Amino acid sequence: MARVVFLWHMHQPEYRDPVSGQPVLPWVRLHATRSYNDMAAALERHERARVVANWAPSLLLQLEAYASGAAVDRDEQIARKPADSLTAAERAHVLRQDFSVDWELWLKPVPRYAELLAKRGKDPAKVDLLRAQEGFSTQDLIDLQMHFALAWMGFAARGEHALVAELVRKERGFSEAEKTQLFDVSRKIAARIVARWKALAQRGAVELTCSPMFHPILPLLVDSDSARRAMPDAALPPRFQFPQDAREQVRRGLARAERDFGARPVGMWPSEGSVSPEVLQILASEGVSWCATDQGNLERSELEKPTPKPLHHAPWMCGDVAVFFRDRDLSDRIGFRYGKSDPADAAKDLFARLAAADEEATVTVALDGENPWEHYPRSGELFLDALYGGFGDDVVPVLPREEIAARPPAARISRIHSGSWIDSNFRIWIGHSEDNQAWTMLGQARAILERTRPELPPDRFEKAYEAALAAEGSDWFWWYGDEFTTENAPEFDALFRRNVEQIFRHIGMAPPERLARPIIAPYKDKSQAAAISISPRRLIRPMIDGYSRSYFEWNGAGFYRPGSVSGAAMYEGGGAFSQLWYGFSLTDLYVRLDPVQGADLSGELRILLTRGKDERTLRMQVVPSGAETSVVDERGTKCGAGRAGALVELSVAISALGLAPGDRAGMLLRLTRAGVEVDRLPRYGELELTVPDQTFEQTHWHV
Repeated sequence: MARVVFLWHMHQPEYRDPVSGQPVLPWVRLHATRSYNDMAAALERHERARVVANWAPSLLLQLEAYASGAAVDRDEQIARKPADSLTAAERAHVLRQDFSVDWELWLKPVPRYAELLAKRGKDPAKVDLLRAQEGFSTQDLIDLQMHFALAWMGFAARGEHALVAELVRKERGFSEAEKTQLFDVSRKIAARIVARWKALAQRGAVELTCSPMFHPILPLLVDSDSARRAMPDAALPPRFQFPQDAREQVRRGLARAERDFGARPVGMWPSEGSVSPEVLQILASEGVSWCATDQGNLERSELEKPTPKPLHHAPWMCGDVAVFFRDRDLSDRIGFRYGKSDPADAAKDLFARLAAADEEATVTVALDGENPWEHYPRSGELFLDALYGGFGDDVVPVLPREEIAARPPAARISRIHSGSWIDSNFRIWIGHSEDNQAWTMLGQARAILERTRPELPPDRFEKAYEAALAAEGSDWFWWYGDEFTTENAPEFDALFRRNVEQIFRHIGMAPPERLARPIIAPYKDKSQAAAISISPRRLIRPMIDGYSRSYFEWNGAGFYRPGSVSGAAMYEGGGAFSQLWYGFSLTDLYVRLDPVQGADLSGELRILLTRGKDERTLRMQVVPSGAETSVVDERGTKCGAGRAGALVELSVAISALGLAPGDRAGMLLRLTRAGVEVDRLPRYGELELTVPDQTFEQTHWHV
């Protein structure tokens, strides 16, 4: 008889913008209507099934916010508005976001959904969404919003809510009232998730556990140099060493899970299965009696006594913590392979492999409990039924807390390897230039917070510290580097930097301007593929009055227009400015910003100029009345002037910038309000400026 531990990991990062408090991305709500709801429903059907459900506390926080109505993600905000009242940017956002499904399973079989994709275009990098949205009728947009929401309704939602099943059958011609009803159902489902799983735990069908609070890579918080234990030649950032944060992430995670589920977990899936000797000591001291990680980490650990293989088909003691090691092959079969197989055949194959294990084996199957089901027919219903209904005398499901109580592990680990479930190292989260840049920014902010702690009131320290803990989450670093791609990379990047900025703000310091610049490479933002950038071709001398008096004023100037709709836009409407003009006379730099229709332009405009390692920051208060305002440097010295009317225009003396003819510099413009960025041009990188000399027009002359 083989015993098997099934561990499903439910995890989403903290999507809420730390300034607005609202989710930037909809994935908590969407996974609630499929994965979290379906997985509970499947367990309810099968009395013999017993599993571990491990929750990221950052996910639990957001489920509560959705349940209370406090959280309304941008997609839902737009969907609840009448489609005929959407702005062009909002319509473009719908075209960008609402095809985010497995096309083979959820789009192609639905003629209307496939028709709408064909109308938009399959490759968003080749589509100007602002232009494409002009071809979508109001009915097209409603149908698109409905099909996206319906595709994320799992088998439980379709079976338990008659409205959902009815709308799936309808396919086209949806009404605004039906859209409202569907989104109301999604909120009801999200509000029941925690209670549904709590009831399963009370029945004994599930052991509820958690990860650390914001899903950080604990070993890297303890000491980022621990990455070298598995990657001795890795290029690492300046050392990040805050073991107290690792402990606090564990402590807060356990407390949050206890608050929501009514019992303190005794088990934990450390984020990404990341372990180290120091981490296990922290877990033990916080009352965690067992944890789980990947078999590769056992194979690289120092054992007290040699043991016949397979080593990982039993829990091991490491200090005072029992460690379960996932069977990589079996776990990956569910996560990555069985979705393409017949569900009954897949379950049969899995049980045959489990039954072939040693008679006294305790096999651990641990994997993502949410993402695989998007790629299974019927959201995995048939496979889960075959799996949970297939347990018998030869394969018995067990819960870790009961397993270690009934059969205390005899084998011991002297020193556990420092690694994650991926390649038994931490390369996904550290070592790439983007990862290292993020760690450097975070480390500098965290060090300043620690240094200023004695001077801060407790409430301000707590706010800054929570921003630091959120910035330590693994997901930001998952999407940095070249290993993985996502359409939402700009949002992840912006959320990370926004959290780091908040550390400084709560301390009472201005965030460094470098936090305004994206860390990710421009190519990762597919929406920027359509960006237009033209260098200046002629000297100009426009009138700085806040209005465009003549085409010839800015003829020959440099020009920048962002891609169709910026994925990194953190504010409703997608930003304040639609395009930027810039150029020179022999004595002055000129800038013109054209607003998005209806945008609020008030705030402080910051002009960042970089030359090598030198940075200059100029500031101008944008006053939409048209009154002249000064452009000042870091010392408050006036170096130019500007006006805001129908446009925002300004001029700055080249001599005040410390530049000479032929010099090159980078320029970035940011509109901030109450210290918070509202828009930025260019959206990625900087515009390259070359200060003109007397030969500029001859060199750049063209017909």
